[in-house]
Amino acid sequence: MGSNVYARGVLVIYFAPLRTKPEWQWFKERTHVISCEDTQGIVAYRENGAIAGMVVFDTWTDSSANVHIAIDDPACVRRGLLREAAIHAYHVGDKKRLFGLVPSNNAKALRLNKKIGFREVARVPDAVDDGIDYVVMRLDKEECRWLPALLKEAV
Repeated sequence: MGSNVYARGVLVIYFAPLRTKPEWQWFKERTHVISCEDTQGIVAYRENGAIAGMVVFDTWTDSSANVHIAIDDPACVRRGLLREAAIHAYHVGDKKRLFGLVPSNNAKALRLNKKIGFREVARVPDAVDDGIDYVVMRLDKEECRWLPALLKEAV
């Protein structure tokens, strides 16, 4: 067996809340995000216990939260990581929108965010460094294809 564990030909991924220092260390090594007092997250695990991906939220306001994403194994997206994250933010957290700040020189993250459904709403010039902007990206609840339709309509 390789790093992916299969049960009857299907990759097994399970999800859990972000709780431990090793989980946070895994995330920090990939994103360089600093934990905030209100940080929460969803961790995708392979059946063998290895982390496949993580979505972390912080800076919760009355209507929004910031989101950060790290993925080592794209199978976790196909198996529901973004669905679980959408349910957590929009339904459990009762937020209307999510925001992400992406350095303008991180083409991979910009492509991923756009593919997920985020759209650019602003740029903060030179916020990361001279010549490197922060791209402010937004995903509204009603536009999120990862949130089950029944929960989109829930008040």
